[in-house]
Amino acid sequence: MYVVASFEYSDALETAVASLENIGIKNKDILVIPLDKRTESTKIFDSIHSSDGKSLTDFAAILGTIFMLLGGIYGFILPMGPIFGALIGLVFGLLFGFGCDYFYTKKKEKSMLIKDNLTEVFLMVKCSDSQVDKIRKMLWEQFALGVATLTKESK
Repeated sequence: MYVVASFEYSDALETAVASLENIGIKNKDILVIPLDKRTESTKIFDSIHSSDGKSLTDFAAILGTIFMLLGGIYGFILPMGPIFGALIGLVFGLLFGFGCDYFYTKKKEKSMLIKDNLTEVFLMVKCSDSQVDKIRKMLWEQFALGVATLTKESK
């Protein structure tokens, strides 16, 4: 049997490993794997094959539509006309929305890099069937983010 748990890299992980060794798990049956953090920055435009989940064009489209509508409405009053006013409003709204979203995303990204320096770590323990419940309980007490049990047949 294997018990897999995920932790943030902290003192709780060290305590969990020490507790596992105290209950009789050999050092060679404990595997700790730290994960790398994402270091690449947000792409401005997503493609159909690659997306990072952050779209910088949504807010620009919304503001472009709003300003185009306002430009069309006030274009009847202004001497430039409604079509030209709508086009000016569209361009202004797109640029303003894209700029706001771009700077907000960059600021948020920078603060996330400073704030989230903790790395997620996976802990895998090879044990007998009789030790599984004890190990799972001990890992939950040490603030594991998640715990799973794998049998040898589920490869």
